[in-house]
Amino acid sequence: MIKVITKIPSAALSPNSRSHWRVKHKASKAVKQATAAGVQIAFQLDGEPDDLPWHEVELQATYYHNCKRRRDPDNLIALLKYPIDGLVLGGLLIDDDMITLKPVNRLIDKDNPRLELLISRTPSDGK
Repeated sequence: MIKVITKIPSAALSPNSRSHWRVKHKASKAVKQATAAGVQIAFQLDGEPDDLPWHEVELQATYYHNCKRRRDPDNLIALLKYPIDGLVLGGLLIDDDMITLKPVNRLIDKDNPRLELLISRTPSDGK
């Protein structure tokens, strides 16, 4: 099991955003690179698994927001596209086509808003 902590993706990446494509591209690139760096940090802290990259995984995402404002769960799920691409970029996953997504958690942390991804390999993963 690997835990990756990164910033919450920019609102420009939301499906409801009307941002210019360059703004979206810059934001998506930043999220992917930050998540890939988070994978490398997780490897340093926990030790890199011997059997990388993984193929079939379960993903538990927890958003820690800085306020209690209501957020649409569907949009939070859509925002996971970019961190998941970062998991592939970071070398943890072969591809992002075999991810089982658990329900997204939403919590409050006023001092440290973040996105935590808990990735565990499924027992049926035969690479």
